[in-house]
Amino acid sequence: MDLMAIINACFNLFTGILNAVLYFLIPRPVITDDQANRRDSHLATQFIQKFEEKYGDVHPDFFHGTLSEALERAKRDLRFAMVILQTVWAGDIKDPEAYQATTFPFVAVIVAQIPQGSAGSSPRLFVVDRFEGYSSPENLIARLTLSIDRNGPSLQRIRNERAEHEAAREIRAQQDDAYLASLRADQEKERKARELVEAQRLAEERARKEKEARQLLALNRENWRRWTLKNLPDEPRPEETEVAKLSFRLANGERVVRKFRATDTVETVYNFVDTYNLRDKSSSSNVSEPSADYTHTFNFLLVSPYPRTVHHADKFKEIQNEQGLWPSANLIVEELTSDDDEEI
Repeated sequence: MDLMAIINACFNLFTGILNAVLYFLIPRPVITDDQANRRDSHLATQFIQKFEEKYGDVHPDFFHGTLSEALERAKRDLRFAMVILQTVWAGDIKDPEAYQATTFPFVAVIVAQIPQGSAGSSPRLFVVDRFEGYSSPENLIARLTLSIDRNGPSLQRIRNERAEHEAAREIRAQQDDAYLASLRADQEKERKARELVEAQRLAEERARKEKEARQLLALNRENWRRWTLKNLPDEPRPEETEVAKLSFRLANGERVVRKFRATDTVETVYNFVDTYNLRDKSSSSNVSEPSADYTHTFNFLLVSPYPRTVHHADKFKEIQNEQGLWPSANLIVEELTSDDDEEI
């Protein structure tokens, strides 16, 4: 039996040495930070479940997460870590992260503080009290209460400063928003003013061009009429026989009678009526030929009253071939408006 005990001891020693050597020689899988965090959170959840199974659900509000996450929450929210307020971290001593604490049992009070001589800097986490070894509940609660009373005012000052900074930041943000809103409103007013000025300029430019176009049209029309009057065929002589006698009642009520040759076109009749009021005006000897860009339109119609027949201007159709004009006719000159349906 003594020999077997010696053999077993030697075997166990050899196995332990071999495992230690292999631990350093055999490559181990790399664990990412995300995998480590998930593992640690799972271990914390397992610890809480085991704690409640053994001691019940009356306990501090444990933080479900890793130690680093718990400390980050305490720093961010300016709370005491471990006990008293809300943020508490607990871990199983079997968890490698728990060995970062100390020997067991262990309790530490961690709080955010401004380092001495570092006014204006960001708060850092400090262990302000720690308990090692077993202690009665009364003693533990008294120590925690004392620690909170001692460090609570400085923590509150940090909270107040943060609240002041946040309020100042909010005020600046509101001022910036108000300034930007005012700036956008001013820019919108300027844009609308520019658009209004541009619209007025375009309207004036359009009106000017329309006026110039009307003036040019009037000049071209006047020139065409004078040129047409100058080139209007003379009235047939008394001895000519192939003649049509046409009587016109002008738009102003005046009656005019004029003879035309049978071979004159219907458009010649229109030319006569269109230029009639120019016959007594100044000479048209210096009139130039109408522009090729100008197309003349007549603003009236020649109508036979009974039965009503409209004789449209036609530069190719002779009077003798226009029913209602040959050999004589009484015609009414009807002025056209923009609403008239009949066109020449």
